[in-house]
Amino acid sequence: MTSAQAIAQQAGALAAQGRDREADALYERGLAAFPEDARFANSAGNFHFKAGRTQRALALFEQALALDPQLVEAAVNAAIALARLGRFARAAALLAPLESAASGNAGYWRVRADSERQAGLHHAASSSMARAVALDPAGPKTARSRARLSLERGDPEAVAHLEAALTLNRGDPQLLFDYAQALAHHGRVAEALECTTTLVTNVPGWTEALKLHAELRWGAGDTERFCDHFERIVAMEGAGPPVWLAWCDMLDGVDQHAGSAAMLARARDIWPQDTSLALAQALALGEAGKAGEAQAVFDAFRAATGPDWAMARGRNWLRLGEIARAETELAAVLAERPGDVAAWAQIDLCWRLADDPRHDWLHGQEGLVRQLHLALDPAEREAITALLTDLHRHSARPVGQSVKRGSQTKGALFARAEPELARLQASLHAAMAEYRAGLPPHDASHPLLARREEAWKISGSWSILLHGEGHHAAHIHPRGLLSSASYWLVPDEVDATGRPGWLELGNPPPGVADGLGSLHQFRPEAGSLVLFPSTLYHGTRPIARGTRMTVAFDVTAPGAD
Repeated sequence: MTSAQAIAQQAGALAAQGRDREADALYERGLAAFPEDARFANSAGNFHFKAGRTQRALALFEQALALDPQLVEAAVNAAIALARLGRFARAAALLAPLESAASGNAGYWRVRADSERQAGLHHAASSSMARAVALDPAGPKTARSRARLSLERGDPEAVAHLEAALTLNRGDPQLLFDYAQALAHHGRVAEALECTTTLVTNVPGWTEALKLHAELRWGAGDTERFCDHFERIVAMEGAGPPVWLAWCDMLDGVDQHAGSAAMLARARDIWPQDTSLALAQALALGEAGKAGEAQAVFDAFRAATGPDWAMARGRNWLRLGEIARAETELAAVLAERPGDVAAWAQIDLCWRLADDPRHDWLHGQEGLVRQLHLALDPAEREAITALLTDLHRHSARPVGQSVKRGSQTKGALFARAEPELARLQASLHAAMAEYRAGLPPHDASHPLLARREEAWKISGSWSILLHGEGHHAAHIHPRGLLSSASYWLVPDEVDATGRPGWLELGNPPPGVADGLGSLHQFRPEAGSLVLFPSTLYHGTRPIARGTRMTVAFDVTAPGAD
C-alpha cells in the first residue's frame, strides 16, 4: 500500500509542474486514505495555501491540529493563514497553548509575535519577539519582524533594528518604506525623503510609497509641490487609475478638492467609463462646493450600484437640499451595511432637518454623550503631558486628518512601550466602564446600544497638538463605535467670547445640511475625557493663541474573531 508520505511527494511534484488539478485530486485521495494522518493534512494545507486557497488550507491545518494538538508546524501554518484572513487575535490564541512544545522553535515565536502585534497585543508581542531573537539572532525573517514591531512600538532602537533588517534583506522595499517612517519619527526627515525618493524611482507603481513621499514633503513644508512626483508617474506607460486615485487622495487630504477634481477629470479623459475614477471625481466636486457638477457625474453613472455609490449620492443630495432623496439612498446603505457609521451620521442629518423623532432615538438619549474625569493624580498627569509634548517634537502636519494647523502623532499611540501611556490607557478603560454603566438599555436596532454588552477595545489612538492657531474640521471616525477626546493642555482663551477651543458635537461639515448647528459643546478641561457615539459629527472651534493638546482614540467591539 502506498504510504501517505509517498502520496504527498507525488502530489508535491505535480504541483511543482503546475499540474494543480491532478495534485489536488491526489491530495484528496490521500486524505480519504489516511484520515488520521496529521502530517499529511498539514502537507495538503500547504499545497492549497500556496495556490491561494486560504480557507481550504486553514481547514486542513486545523484538521491536522485536531489530530495532533502538539504539531507545531500545523499551528504555525494555521496562524499564517489566519493572518492572511485578518483574524489576528484567533491566530495568537491558537499558538499560545503550544508554548512548551515550541519552546526552541524560532519560527513559532516569530509568527506568534507577528500575530500578537497585528492583534494589538504589543506587550505580549515584545516578549515573543525576544524569544525569537534569542533563538535566531541573525535570521532575516526574525530581523524583519523585529523591525516592524520596533517601529510600531516607538522603540528608540527602531532605526537600528531596521538598518539591521535591511542588511539581512537587501532590496526589500517594505523595509525601506518602514525605515523612512522610523527616520521621520526621529526627526531625520531629509534622510527619510532620500528613502522615499528611492522607492518612487524604483517602484513607481507602489501607491503607498508615492503617498508617503508626498506626506513627508508636506510635513517638511513643501506645500506647493508636495505631489509633483505623481505627474512623472502618471506619464509612465502602465500607470493605471490607482496612481491617479492615490494622487487625488493626497490633494483631498489637504483640502485641495478642486485640484483633485481637476486631476480626476484628466484621468477620466483616459478611462471615461472607469467607475472608481467617476465616483472619486463626484466626491471631490462635492467637497469643492460644486454639488451641481457632482450630480452631473452621478446622473451619467445611474447604472452604478452598491453602497459606496449610494452613500455618495446621499451626501450629494444633502448638499443640494433634497432630504427625502438623501434619506432613501442612505437607508439603502444601511440595509446592506447595518453598522456603517458614515451612513448613520448622514441619515441623522436628514432626520434633524425633517424634525424626525428618530434623531432623538439615535443621538438624543441620556447617557450617550458624557464628559468624565480621569482617575489620575497630578504627578501622573504631569508625566503623561510631558511625554506627549516630547512626542510632538517630531510630529508633522498630517495629511488626510481633521486637524488643521497642528501636528498629530503617527501610528497607534497605545502600541508604544512607555509606562506613562500604559497608565493612561488603564485610566481610559476605567472611564469607558463608567460610561458603559450609564448607557440606556440594550437596543438591537441601535448602532451603539446593540453592542452595549460586547467586549470593547481601543483600536486606534493618537495625540493632537494645536499651537497658536488651529482647529479640527467637522468629521467622523468611520471605524469606531465610540469616539473620544481627552485633554492635556488647554489654552487660557477657552473662556473668551466665542468659546475658542471648545468641542462641538453634531455640527456637520460646511455645505452639508446647512442650517444645522451643534448639539453639544464641551469646554476642554485638562484631565477630562469626552465620550460620544462615532455616528456624531465632531470638530472644534478655532483657537488663536496658546496650546491645546489632546489624546483621542476609537472604541470598537470586534466581536468573535
